[in-house]
Amino acid sequence: MTTKIYGGRWEVVRQCGEGGQAFVYLVRDSSEEHGGESVLKRLKNIDRFERFKREIEAGRSLKHPLIAPIIDYSLEKPAFFVTPKYPGPLLEEYAPVQPLEALLLFIALCEAVAYAHSKGVFHRDLKPENIILDEEQSPVILDFGLCYFDDGTRLTTTMEQVGSRFYMAPELEAGRSDKVSAQVDSYALGKILYYLLSGKHLAREGYTGDGDLTKVLQDPQMDYVTSRILTKSVLVIPSDRLPPKKLGEEARKVMRLIQEHFYPGWVGSRCRFCGEGTYDRIPITTLHVRQPGIEHDVRFSPLICKNCGNIQWFITGEE
Repeated sequence: MTTKIYGGRWEVVRQCGEGGQAFVYLVRDSSEEHGGESVLKRLKNIDRFERFKREIEAGRSLKHPLIAPIIDYSLEKPAFFVTPKYPGPLLEEYAPVQPLEALLLFIALCEAVAYAHSKGVFHRDLKPENIILDEEQSPVILDFGLCYFDDGTRLTTTMEQVGSRFYMAPELEAGRSDKVSAQVDSYALGKILYYLLSGKHLAREGYTGDGDLTKVLQDPQMDYVTSRILTKSVLVIPSDRLPPKKLGEEARKVMRLIQEHFYPGWVGSRCRFCGEGTYDRIPITTLHVRQPGIEHDVRFSPLICKNCGNIQWFITGEE
């Protein structure tokens, strides 16, 4: 059987997938410029040519180690492009993972998405099945087929729904692509972190406390993830969401807080609120506490954050 060749150099090894927009093949480079196997996507639906073209433009314009690059492409029939083949697995197959690893993956994704935003590109379809691990176990973002360029144009018409139903921001429902902003990716990133930690999809518009990670994982440290990340990303109102760069910064603080064993109890421990300062002791304080039928004095040994002034009270005994 004759081997199919694209662009005069890409020899098809086998077909490995098919989507609504393209066929996907494993290929080898007969020119030997790129060793091993690569992945070739060939346009399947001519009606999606402009979207396919935009995916190529995004891949060529974004130069980041965690965004799959375009090795080669052609806009002639049959239109195709080639990207590296990553060992995987997809995040979809990898979760759940331990909290610190999940946060490291999340931080890396936030940095890559923030970079794309700085170049005027919004992904719009971030989800675990569009992210794969490379040789270093770092997450690489794939599939910019639904991306939006911040240049006043869009390829999806209003009323055409885009993105996964689990990870799509509420403002994109019913195809409201005129509502695209950087915050659509912030919403998806929050849900991806939830998936990394729990292995479950968070299928609701905004994070309201249902599916509380603290209860799902039986881990009180997850309260940090909820208060600092989920309630600042998985929100209905786009303007209430932090941009990816800020979400990554919050995740770094959460990592430090978790590494401090959840709650401060000693001088020099990390502040649980600002995540930046450390606690210092202030003089023992006695407070008179009144409860129904009971009055007593309680001695507290307070700690105060040298950065933000947050005070934590630790009971030392009663008088």
